[in-house]
Amino acid sequence: MKINEHGRSMTEMLGVLAIIGVLSAGGLAGYGKAIYTYNMQKTVSFVSDAIFSYELFTKQHFGPDIDLKNSNMAQKIRDYGLLPECNPEPASLNTHTYQVCHAPLGEISPRLFFKTIDGEMNYVYELHVTFLKNHLHACSDFLVRGWDKTVPAKLWKRGTIQVVSNSKDQLVYSLTTNKLDVSSASNTCESVCGEAPYCSVVFTFKGVRR
Repeated sequence: MKINEHGRSMTEMLGVLAIIGVLSAGGLAGYGKAIYTYNMQKTVSFVSDAIFSYELFTKQHFGPDIDLKNSNMAQKIRDYGLLPECNPEPASLNTHTYQVCHAPLGEISPRLFFKTIDGEMNYVYELHVTFLKNHLHACSDFLVRGWDKTVPAKLWKRGTIQVVSNSKDQLVYSLTTNKLDVSSASNTCESVCGEAPYCSVVFTFKGVRR
């Protein structure tokens, strides 16, 4: 019995040492990379759901009876589910008053308003995906996640993607631009965001009010 207990103790000790080894230097780096990959996938999935929620919103709610100029936008966000699985909260990264969803790598917020474009009353939907300063590298990683294919084709007829900081902005995708590769995405994020306190990828979709 004592021999078995001794053997079990040795096995448990070796198991603990193995865990410590995994969590040392290279192990911690691998763990951190796995967590980042998970958080990025979660962010991409959330944004995809938010865009599809917007597409559904345009089919159901736009009409002569809606007036966004005189409505409580935070309440509209809740009512229409433009941020799926999220209770909108005040933003902590920017100075604006828009409601956001706090995400693992930053904040996500939709903005919906009407404006006159080319003589027509249009609704404009913006989805801001804002990355924390210590996750600015996520900007380029996020950009090359195949949004030209993921987003419904009809939304790209009047849709764009921009990279925006507190001082600069740059168009990175529309129907007339080429698909971003990793190198150009990285250069764009570095050029626009640099040492900025935050870096946002902004989806903008415009349409004619029915």
